[in-house]
Amino acid sequence: MSLSARSATVTRSISIVRWLGFGVYVAAFFLPACRQVAIPGGESPDVYRGYACAWVTLINTVNREIWHSNMFLAVLSGWINPLLLVYLIFLVSPKLRWPRRILAGIIVVFIVGTRVYFSLAHLVPLIGHDLWIAGILMILAGESMGKERTGSAAA
Repeated sequence: MSLSARSATVTRSISIVRWLGFGVYVAAFFLPACRQVAIPGGESPDVYRGYACAWVTLINTVNREIWHSNMFLAVLSGWINPLLLVYLIFLVSPKLRWPRRILAGIIVVFIVGTRVYFSLAHLVPLIGHDLWIAGILMILAGESMGKERTGSAAA
């Protein structure tokens, strides 16, 4: 297989994975994302859907008290969605490769912050959260594929 044919196949595969990831990402907003830890003998814990989590965390950005507690990690998770949209816009131009990679790195750090927050706040991630993360990682996976080398060498 020639290098250009391999490059076209890789590019097509990345595009397919990104589109599938976007579908998983969107579907995750309508699924249960997290719940409080169940207490034996207590009431059943509240379950939060993805869209509710996204909204609450994003609007709390302007709440000054949040920034002085461990809740700031939740606010950072609220910024994953807008950053991902900017990332998707940046996909239109190859010239935006490095800003896109920086955004991808920030998103991954914010994902880790979300999991830390879940631990601190005693929240249990559910299928919606896991699919949300999986969708995001599928969208960002193309960044791990280095820039294709040009030349006449066969692969």
